[in-house]
Amino acid sequence: MDTHQVDTPTSAPTSRRALIASLLAGGAAVAAAPFLASRASAAEVTPPMRDAGDNASLNAGLEREARMAATYAIAVAAVKGDDAAALLIIHDHHVAYAQSLKGYLAVDAVKPNNAPLASPSGSFASIANQLAALEDQTAAMHIDSLATVKGLDAAKLLASIVTVEARHAAALQVVAGVSPLTAAGN
Repeated sequence: MDTHQVDTPTSAPTSRRALIASLLAGGAAVAAAPFLASRASAAEVTPPMRDAGDNASLNAGLEREARMAATYAIAVAAVKGDDAAALLIIHDHHVAYAQSLKGYLAVDAVKPNNAPLASPSGSFASIANQLAALEDQTAAMHIDSLATVKGLDAAKLLASIVTVEARHAAALQVVAGVSPLTAAGN
């Protein structure tokens, strides 16, 4: 019987460079997933499953993502160097989520309120902790929306956002000093 053992590090990397690398890797995987999924189902021709009843939830998500992007803009300005680069990556993710939701909604999109949700300040660890809490709240909001949406396309879009925001929260908690197991929910 063959066995395969995976070597895992005894402690998670906590450097800003490790955070940037993990965010880039996760973002690339999520960005490629819809393309790969569409290739896998190219033989099936089914119309998109959209429901106009989903628009209110999706517009709420659009506003939340626009406000998250505004919050990260403040956080990026409050730090320097690798810390700013790491937060800028997450900022760009939230901008992309807002654009994706707006593109999905098309003419049914509302103009979002771009007011920041908070003004993160203090040390990088403090800012990361504040942002991790906002990421958790935002992911929870999208998960709640998943329970009510009817359209498969809307559900796929929200689910793709939730997976990355959960990674954001965990990575930010780790750099804020939380143990990796706690950040992972264990």
